[in-house]
Amino acid sequence: MNPNNPTPPMHTLDGEQNAQYRQVTLLLSSESPSKQQEWKGRLHPLSLIVLGVWICYIVATVFFLEMAIKNDPLHIEAVWRYDVLPGSMLTIFAQAHLPITIFHLARVGVSAIQRKNIAPRTQDELFLMTDRQWSGPLGFASVVKTMIRGVHVSRIFFMFAFTCMVALVTPETFSRAYPVGLVHVTKPYTVTPRAFSPQALPNVDQNTQIGFGLGSWATGLSIFDLYLLSVYIPDEIPADFTEFFFSGFVQHIDIRLPGLRLQGTCTPFFDDASPAVEQDTTLFPMFCNNTLPLVGDQAPAVNVFYGNANVTYSYCTYPSVSTVFSGPDSNATAYILLQTNNGTVETTGMVKCQSNFSIGTALLSGTDWTYTSFLKNITYDNPIQLANPLSAVLAGIANGSVVNHTFESGSTLVKQLGYNVTIVNGNTLNSTQPSLDTFANQIWFGVEHMTAGIGLLSSASDILYDGRLHLPTFGRTRSNAFAIGLYALLASWLCGLIYLSFKGYRLSTESRLGSRFAIRLYEEMPLQET
Repeated sequence: MNPNNPTPPMHTLDGEQNAQYRQVTLLLSSESPSKQQEWKGRLHPLSLIVLGVWICYIVATVFFLEMAIKNDPLHIEAVWRYDVLPGSMLTIFAQAHLPITIFHLARVGVSAIQRKNIAPRTQDELFLMTDRQWSGPLGFASVVKTMIRGVHVSRIFFMFAFTCMVALVTPETFSRAYPVGLVHVTKPYTVTPRAFSPQALPNVDQNTQIGFGLGSWATGLSIFDLYLLSVYIPDEIPADFTEFFFSGFVQHIDIRLPGLRLQGTCTPFFDDASPAVEQDTTLFPMFCNNTLPLVGDQAPAVNVFYGNANVTYSYCTYPSVSTVFSGPDSNATAYILLQTNNGTVETTGMVKCQSNFSIGTALLSGTDWTYTSFLKNITYDNPIQLANPLSAVLAGIANGSVVNHTFESGSTLVKQLGYNVTIVNGNTLNSTQPSLDTFANQIWFGVEHMTAGIGLLSSASDILYDGRLHLPTFGRTRSNAFAIGLYALLASWLCGLIYLSFKGYRLSTESRLGSRFAIRLYEEMPLQET
């Protein structure tokens, strides 16, 4: 103890005095050069060295995690430097990040307390700093409680606490930014899938195509419900029409295969002539002649009934079902006039259908059932006896209904068109009445089935194709949202430490904050009561 500055008596607080702390200022006297000389001390650089090494460790951890993300899909077996090492580094980070932060801040705090412009201004604040109440949530909560009682806390204390809070939440964010998840390892693979075969296509004729298509359409389901594993949708789904590619089952394989592509849609049709045609069906042939460039097939009003379902329809289409398909591309347009009811509810209107049917190859993804890079590159020397699927489905329902209104044909067609028929009161057939949108969707389902029928009837499994196999395994992944949060936390942490080191890191007599340092500071420095 300096004999020229005797130690003042310690202030004790009891009873009501706890609500009013004495304000005692630590004077880092600019008037006493001897005192400043006494406090110069040494550099104590250990915390700076540890911090520098730790920053390099963080950079290395991020590097190995990113390398693991890049390389895990290339190796089926676990690789030590991409599997074990990043996980171990994350574990060490979680254990050491906050303690290293506290270690360096404790060193900065030793010299920061001795600086006049940022030093604690009260005895109580001094001990809050030296007791490291800024280093954790519980200590910080107790300080907030102390502040409510009137104790002043300096800005440097809050910056210490903020930096520690950032360091506390960073390890959890780190683990969420780079979690272990499902990845796919890829490798070359040769396969003989059962898929559409162009060589078998000439063996399929129109009658087989129509019969097979009508049979599967009778389920009332879409081909996505029946043949999901052989149907691929575009990587970018179009907004105004339906599109799919029918080929074969290639689960977990990226491969280029031949197949059938169908584009188009059926939608309710409205124009200025629609109301008159719907009122007088004899005007429908004239409407077709005025609307289509050339009428290929045209069916007069056909009536089909089953139970209380009563359907009358007419249609016209271009081209005709008898038009020889020479590949690899065919377009068709059709208009269907419907007058339907179930005895209580009536649905009347027109439906317009457009389809583009193509034969070619596409790059298939057996992981998410999408396709890209479609090429119309298959041509034939001899005409193929197939019809555009739209022309085929309309010819099919006409041939199945006009000839004979049997129990089977009536029940099949109403189901194909979307009626839900049930038996009530023991023997009475009752059906719900579809809307015009439902009729349009169901007719398009029929077009889809005519396309899928071609693919199934001309499939083979004796051709070798080269692809890339995707094997699901576990590996390191990245969550971009948490990764952004992680980089923000690390940047805040680093900026906070740089700022605090710049403001407070000076020569000091001690290497870190602690009770011994607080007692010595309290005894050595002059106090002035305010």
